[in-house]
Amino acid sequence: MSDQDFIENNSQKITQILLEVQERTIAELFALKGDLVAEDFIRLIENLDIKQIVRAKSSNAISLFASGHSTILETIEGFAEIAEETLQALVNYNSESLLNQIDDMGVKIKREVMKGAIVGVGKEGVLNELRKLTNMSESQLKTIIDTGMNEYSRSVTRIMMEDMPDDTKYVYIGPTDEKTRQQCLEMVAAGEQTLEQINNFSNQYARDVLINGGGYNCRHKWEIAVQDKFGHDPEGAKRRLKDVS
Repeated sequence: MSDQDFIENNSQKITQILLEVQERTIAELFALKGDLVAEDFIRLIENLDIKQIVRAKSSNAISLFASGHSTILETIEGFAEIAEETLQALVNYNSESLLNQIDDMGVKIKREVMKGAIVGVGKEGVLNELRKLTNMSESQLKTIIDTGMNEYSRSVTRIMMEDMPDDTKYVYIGPTDEKTRQQCLEMVAAGEQTLEQINNFSNQYARDVLINGGGYNCRHKWEIAVQDKFGHDPEGAKRRLKDVS
């Protein structure tokens, strides 16, 4: 299974960089204001490419995110060949998703700074308002990064499944603790399943469980049933299901 400790630590580092980018960008924009009145400051900001500024400041986060895919790949159980071009395409897709998120941050920073200039709110007030917006808080940013990393791991495994016989068995692996969703407990408890049976779970939960698992922040994935080293614990999942029922 993909290394959840690595994903947790790497996403935390990336999140902290992006939070610092928010702070630095807003502080530097207010430093440009000086004694300008709101009208002049707004015109100044309008002529700045804030998205490119934010991208440049986020370069370390972008690099950490991209390089992290190699570490994740090393922890995935390989049971079929995947072309290098396919793996790179998955990395590119994931990286582009992060870049879109960073561009969105630039747009929102620009908007909030302009609003702050109009109503006379300082840089701290602008930062607080920014982090109330969708996907701008620490927890939301980290969720996006965690989810992207885990979806990459699941996508690699899903592609390998295409080359396997129809009767190949898979198990849903990951922790069965107090944070585990009931749907994930049910899939762990189901034990060994074929691809056709797994697709029944996707229909039941109206979600592609092979790619999305249980949803945002999910720490689980379907993996080939070859050995117990992955931590597949169907009995533990059954016990926890009884506790929550």
